[in-house]
This record gives sequence, structure tokens and C-alpha cells, in this order.
Amino acid sequence: MKQIQIADQPWLGLARTVKITVDGIRYRLFRASVTVAVIAVAVAFLMNILGESLIKRAVASNTRERIAQMRLVYSWSARLTNPGSLESVLTDLAALQPGDDRFREMQGLGALPVERMAAFHRDAVLAIAYMTFFADLDYAKRRSAIHTARGIEIFERLSTEKGMQDFRTALSHIKSVRFVTSYEDLEQFLMRTPQLLVDAQAILDGRRRAIAQITGSLGQKSVLEALAVGEGDFGNTVRAAGFIFDAQAVAPVVAEQAKRLLDVIRLEKTMDSEKCRQLLAQQGNVMPADVNVLMLWKYLDSARFSARYLTRMTESGVETAGLTADRLVSLAEARKENADLLQAERLTMDAGRGFMGLGERLAWLLFVSMLVCGIGICNAMLMTVTERFTEIATLKCLGALDGFIMLMFVMESSFLGIVGGCVGAILGTLIAVGRMLAAFGINFVGAMPAGELLAGMAASIIMGMGLAAVAAVLPSYQAARLAPMEAMRIE
Repeated sequence: MKQIQIADQPWLGLARTVKITVDGIRYRLFRASVTVAVIAVAVAFLMNILGESLIKRAVASNTRERIAQMRLVYSWSARLTNPGSLESVLTDLAALQPGDDRFREMQGLGALPVERMAAFHRDAVLAIAYMTFFADLDYAKRRSAIHTARGIEIFERLSTEKGMQDFRTALSHIKSVRFVTSYEDLEQFLMRTPQLLVDAQAILDGRRRAIAQITGSLGQKSVLEALAVGEGDFGNTVRAAGFIFDAQAVAPVVAEQAKRLLDVIRLEKTMDSEKCRQLLAQQGNVMPADVNVLMLWKYLDSARFSARYLTRMTESGVETAGLTADRLVSLAEARKENADLLQAERLTMDAGRGFMGLGERLAWLLFVSMLVCGIGICNAMLMTVTERFTEIATLKCLGALDGFIMLMFVMESSFLGIVGGCVGAILGTLIAVGRMLAAFGINFVGAMPAGELLAGMAASIIMGMGLAAVAAVLPSYQAARLAPMEAMRIE
């Protein structure tokens, strides 16, 4: 009797499997195009949300840095004229790192030793954390916890036995709120509060002495006019008073900003001149009574009009020393840039919080977009596989194994996912960049996070491919498990 040997069904090689998969896509090009379009739309939606989130986060960081740099003159004017309060001392110190110029400046003004300053800094950070916690509570919860106390008064109230008891009782009834530290840490901090206030008062007194010394050296000048002079006797006086005023990096920038601010004030005062108002009225085709400061800066953006306006200023007897047409144009451009920065600051107010620092609203939109992307891709791949049950049955009749059928369909889904992901990632990025440029203007082109956008595109493509492959597993598995004759009867 002849012995029959049954060998394992051979598998096709990878190259042959890829060729069959590509041929299948080519023969069903229209259906494949529809699937790619669905994947592309889903990935584009995802990449659009992700791209806008990344750009907003980068623009928010860039905006804060530029605003801080552009407002140096305001910062120094305030520091040299207003000593602040105990709360402002704690707030300023909590935002600093040991070794910063402001940190060393505060240490010098308060004449605090290194170890004491380090302990003061740690307690200042805790104090601001506690005050922020109470400030974030709504009115009813805050009143039940600390009554009407605010700022440093909070620590004075909590230092009493009744105040601490009321606070702990109120917090035990508020289950949705978690305190920033333990009660034991709070009690230890309250024991150090008197020393904290002594150190803060020492810095505040040092500021007052320094400001008095600077004020006495000004004579008839204002602080702004003295800062506009630049480096010189006034800079030496500021440093001698205890402020760290860098002669190379800070003083020239502050001087230029002070000059610009003085020029702006001088220009806006020209609105009181009848001839200047008449020129603006002619330019805007309005009555002189309807002329305002916004119109002035709008038209000064033109070099031709700036030259005419400068002539009218001279005719009106307004001082024009140091002013040229180019200077007026640069002042108008600087004002427009400042307006763009303020608008960007408002638009990115939520950035930096939430998931990945993208902002709470955009984080939720990103989550929803990922969900929509997954559902859209899964639906497209489910329809692609289930409509081909007859083809799967034919392959099984020709000897294809269940595993080979699944591999072929998952591979096909992956190819479609890569193509759709690439198209969607590029489309979504272009839409995101276009929308953000329209919102923020070309002043923020340099803030676009090219590296993060490319990484986001790669992640979107991988996600599109992965979701497409995973979406094809279950329907192809169910189809591969069908008997050939049963699968052929399915339409």
C-alpha cells in the first residue's frame, strides 16, 4: 500500500506577498483611493489639531519672551520708583532661581546671608503656592476656609488655633479640593512665617533706601528721561544703590526703549495741534473732531505721510528734535508689533497647561480628533475587508492559509495607511500653519516649531498606518476562518 505523506502548506516569500498585495491595490484602485481619502481626512483632522496646538505653544513661549524684552523699560521704571509690598517681594522671589541677577539683587538689598537667603527663597515659593491655592478657590469655599483673609493675612489667620481649626474643618467638607501640602508641612511653615516676613521687610526697606537715593540724583528729570540717556552717571547711581543694571546687555536696550516711549508720548501730544489734526482728517476723509490716536499710528506707517506730518509738527511749533520720517515709520511699526504681541498673548492664554502643555481646550480637541481618526479609519478598513469575502474564499480554495490571508490584508491596509497618512499629515500641517499665520501674522514665522511639526507629522503617519493595520485584523480574521463555500455565498 502506497504511503501518503502530507507536508505543510508552503508560505509565499515576502517579496511575492508584497507583489500580490500591490497588484490587489492596483486592480481595486478606485476603492483603494476612497479608503486612502478616508484615512487622509482623518489624519489631516488629527494633524491640524496637533499642529495648531504645537504652534500655539511655541508662539506663547516666543510671545512671553518678546513681551518681556520689549517691556524692559516699564520694568525698570517700576523698579526704580515703586518698592512694592511684602506680597510683591514674595512673588518676585518665588519666580527666581538662585544665582539669577534679580535674586542676587534682592539678597544685596536685604543684606541677607547666603544660607538665610536660600531658606527665605524656599519659604517664599511655599508662601506663593499657598496663596495661589486660596486665590483659586471660589468665593464660598474660600470664605469657609479663611473667611475674608487675603495675601499675608491668610498666614496670620491660620497661625491662630481657631483659624487653623476652621480651615481644616472646611477642607474636610470639600472633597473635590486637594491641599498643596500636608497639614504638618503647613504648620511648620507657619512657625517660620515671622522670619519670612522679617526677611521680606528687610528687602522692602532696602528697595526704599535705594529708590530714595536714585530719586535724589534725578533733579528735574523723570526716571524715564534719565533711562533714555543710556549708560553714564545715572547708570552708576543705579548700580551704587544696589540694583544690578548691566551696562552692556541691559542699559542700551532700556535706553532705546525709553527714547522710543518718549517719542511716542511726544507724537501723541501733537493731537492737540489743530494743523496736525487737520492733516489727519484730510488723510482719513473725516472731520477733525473725529480724528483719534489710532488714525495717527495707522497713517504714520507710510514714509511719505510721515514726512508730511513732521512738516506740520514743525509748522505748529512742536519740538521735533531727533525725529525723522524714518523714525516715525519705525515707531509705527514697533507699535503694530506690540499690538500683534498682545493679540498673540490673548490667543495663547491657555497654552502651557493641560496635556503636553498644549492647553486644556486643545488637549481635549486633540483627544477627540484621535478618537474620530480611529473610528474613521476602522470603518473604512472594515468595509474594505468585508466586501471581499468571496475573494478570500477563492484564495483559500487555491491553498492560501488563514495566516497568509490575514497577513496580506493587514499589509494592504498598512500600505493604504501610509499613503493616506502622508497625504493627511501634509494637508493637516498646511492647514494648521495657514490658520496660525492668519491668526498671528507673519511676525511669528520664526516661532514656528519646524522640528516639532515634523515629529507630529511622523507620529500622525505612524498612527494612521497602525490604526489601518489594526482595523483590518478583526474582519480579515473572521473572513479567514470562514469555510470557502460559506464565504462564496456572502454578497
